[in-house]
Amino acid sequence: MPNLNRRKFIQISSLVAANMAVFSLNSKASIFDEKLTEEELTLKLLKAGFTNPPDSAKASCYWWWFNSLVDEEGISLDLAEFKAKGMGGVLLINSISGFGSGPIPEGPKFLSDEWRSLFRHALKEADRHGIEVGVNLSTGWAMGGTWIKPEDSGRWLLQAKTRLSGPARFSGKLPLPGSRDGYDNAKQLFIKDYIDLPMEQLDYRDTSVVAYKEIPGALSLKDGDRARSFAAKSNRLDASSHAEAAEVMEPTLLPWTASADDKPVSSSDVIDLTSKVTTDGQLEWDVPEGNWILIRTGHRMTGARTAYALPEAAGLEIDWLDKKGVERQFEHLGNILLKEAGEFKGKSLKYFHDDSFEDGFPNWTAEFLKHFKGYRGYDATPYLPVFAGVVIDSAEISERFLYDYRKTVADCMADGHYKRFAELCHENGLQVQSEAGGPSWSGTMCMDALKNLGRMDLPMGEFWQGKTFVQHDQNQVGKLVASAAHIYGKKKVSAEALTSFKPHWSDSPESLKPVADRAFCEGINRFVIHTSTATRPRDGKPGYEYGAGTHFNRNITWWEKAGSFLDYVNRCQYLLQSGLFVADVLYYNGDWAPNLVAPKRTDPALGKGYDYDVCNEEVLLTRLSVKNKRIVLPDGMSYALMVLPEVSFMPLPVAKKIRELVKAGATIIGPKPVKDPGLKNYPQCDKELDQIAEEIWGSAAVITGQTVRAVLLNKGIVPDFEYTGEANYIDFIHRTTKDAEIYFLANRKEAAAKTTCTFRVSTGYHPQLWDAVSGRILPMPVYKAAKGRIAIEFDFLPHHSIFVIFVKSARPVLKPADEWLFQGRLGLALLQEIKGTWEVSFDPKWGGPERVTFNSLQDWSKSEDERIRYYSGKAVYRKQFDLDMPLAKGKQLFLDLGVVKNIASVKLNGKDLGTIWTAPWMVDISGALKTSGNQLEIEIINLWPNRLIGDAALPIEKRLTNTNIIFKKEDKLLSSGLLGPVSIQVR
Repeated sequence: MPNLNRRKFIQISSLVAANMAVFSLNSKASIFDEKLTEEELTLKLLKAGFTNPPDSAKASCYWWWFNSLVDEEGISLDLAEFKAKGMGGVLLINSISGFGSGPIPEGPKFLSDEWRSLFRHALKEADRHGIEVGVNLSTGWAMGGTWIKPEDSGRWLLQAKTRLSGPARFSGKLPLPGSRDGYDNAKQLFIKDYIDLPMEQLDYRDTSVVAYKEIPGALSLKDGDRARSFAAKSNRLDASSHAEAAEVMEPTLLPWTASADDKPVSSSDVIDLTSKVTTDGQLEWDVPEGNWILIRTGHRMTGARTAYALPEAAGLEIDWLDKKGVERQFEHLGNILLKEAGEFKGKSLKYFHDDSFEDGFPNWTAEFLKHFKGYRGYDATPYLPVFAGVVIDSAEISERFLYDYRKTVADCMADGHYKRFAELCHENGLQVQSEAGGPSWSGTMCMDALKNLGRMDLPMGEFWQGKTFVQHDQNQVGKLVASAAHIYGKKKVSAEALTSFKPHWSDSPESLKPVADRAFCEGINRFVIHTSTATRPRDGKPGYEYGAGTHFNRNITWWEKAGSFLDYVNRCQYLLQSGLFVADVLYYNGDWAPNLVAPKRTDPALGKGYDYDVCNEEVLLTRLSVKNKRIVLPDGMSYALMVLPEVSFMPLPVAKKIRELVKAGATIIGPKPVKDPGLKNYPQCDKELDQIAEEIWGSAAVITGQTVRAVLLNKGIVPDFEYTGEANYIDFIHRTTKDAEIYFLANRKEAAAKTTCTFRVSTGYHPQLWDAVSGRILPMPVYKAAKGRIAIEFDFLPHHSIFVIFVKSARPVLKPADEWLFQGRLGLALLQEIKGTWEVSFDPKWGGPERVTFNSLQDWSKSEDERIRYYSGKAVYRKQFDLDMPLAKGKQLFLDLGVVKNIASVKLNGKDLGTIWTAPWMVDISGALKTSGNQLEIEIINLWPNRLIGDAALPIEKRLTNTNIIFKKEDKLLSSGLLGPVSIQVR
């Protein structure tokens, strides 16, 4: 084979650069000395990163400093353990506890000299261990603090109506609006004490005062059918954070039709009186003849406060729609943290963080009219009566104005907050991370979630266990954050990972894996595990904790074996950060606000087997082009076609861009638009739009009346991945590199699945199975290749997963095998069950018997011995056994543990065979088993609840545990121990 020179080595792909950190200098040199083809080198680097993931691919965690209850000893131990177990970073958040957890003792005051010393120590220790640190730019969440003044906090639009008659001279104060006028359904968290306060306590400020001549009998926009969507269109609707994307967006898209009883006010007849009103609301005006209506428009603070913030830093949330909000936060907190970071700024301190938006739905800001004119190109003042239900010009014009208003709110948030936050971080040598697309506390917050996330270096979502923020068996914002990363050219798709309201300490790696796999298939490739509470050794175990989250720190019972689970996560993340995501379809999510992305789903018009991304107006206008008839992004992503939303309107700039794409060879599917939804350059915009629609919707490149699937198949684009079996559910995600196709498959069901999987991979590629649980690259499966596709038969175990890597090579890289380890118990035969007595050693420190004999395997929680029934921690099972028959040569032998609660490690005849944390609960013992005199040792670790339940029945002074989380003696014990049966299986 030709030798690959250094220049070619550097050029082959970005994959190489990402993986070079895996190798030592010596091993790099040895690779150059090998005679490898380009494909072989790329594969070798990919394998090296999979076997030993670089720090850049490792999971991070939320590192809560609750009540600042930390000390130098605990900080050092935490960071050393995080590094040792395979974490690459921490996100430091200061907060009080909450969500039902009990009180936690107080540590040093936030930003006190002692606290600052601890912060510096944390950065120094993180630098020593090579751990990256992010810091939440607030205590609790989201941004805010004692330094945020009412005028710099989140704002609500308010209006008051006054009737005057003329001709007359009016000299007097205009009435204030009610403190919650228009917000009858507001139920916002953390601000409920502010909703009904008197206006003088809510920092009311005027925006404008306008007047128009009263028209008797005029129908209000708040009446009739239009009333159903008025609150949503005027952006004053509250809704749960669990509201679905369609539920949030659809009310704003319901078209308003004119009524025979409409008596519109002409926008040209609206008089701006703002200059005649003093700051205290005093108006001096010569009222013309007739009856006049005055609309006083202003805003009050929402009163939203930082949630679970430390008392010394608790205060109002910032203004999210103007840059002054985040600038105040940076000025009063960010700059302090940067100064304390000193030499570690940009070293261990890598980024500032902004957590999920949970501030209700602020909808105004002091400079809103200025921002509106800048974004939309016209003055909003004559249209302000629309918020009071007045029809200005027509129902359609009023609706167009509200469309423009909502888009302006979203633009203010994306640019005034998230873009400005990124700028401030970048100016100081840091990156920026945020859950900028929600879930938001009020699901109706008027945002362009994709645009917000696109402003971030590390766009972030979140996913939970159980049913929280899970919709239709998918994570609520998984596809949203993945699409944002793909369309804005971000390599890492981050998420607050594994958050839970499940019973405390009830999770093990086995139960976490299916939740992780679902997120991987959605595109998440960087876990920030929630949560790893900072601990002090003096506080005992399991220690003080938060009321929500999967507890994942050095105080959990199975922490010593947590590295095996993190190895799995890191291997998956490494491969899922490699190359580019593969999608055939780009869905345009529209140009309106609020604009959210639904969870991952199968579009009935597309069907199974294809994947997709979702884009917004900004990306369509500024980042899309066409190459070889594919729609492409500058970062390398490409799509076969784009699908438009099923609406009848389209902004003129979007129509112009679609015409450009079509002329360059793109395929577009979607309805022909009939109007521009906004008021800019109206009515000329509609005329131009109609001309473009007539021009390109008559061409073959813009398709209507066909399903997306039919169009793809007509193009010869078959499904990327398919599987057989109606009862099966095999989820997937596909990434591509220069010389490899990377598929991750996950059995989403708690049942075995026998299926044939078909991959859209051409000849010249050969499959390998990479098992992220064990880190092993398995013998190549038997496969069939035909017509640009490769089919492989699988026997999936419940909730099992595997990477199928297709390698570009002229010949198979590994020898085929009819059976492979991934199949677990399938294809095995029972050789011998290991029965009889077991000697079991518990840890007396945690109340267990030092040594006991089990006549047979048993569930600890059912033991008559309280020392075993309430035991939590590690126990060691020991047994000597002989084989019933001679060892068969050339056979593969496995030790099958049966049922394990909850994690196990195995030694046989002194040989460490590793940790087992998920099905199949088996280890290969082929090289360790003897005919007689076998010494078997199995370590088993269960979970904390049994000890905590046992302690709940004891006086405090006799308890072995210490925590603020409350357990009751009547709580149900968890099944624990080695339940078996333990057997030897042969293949």
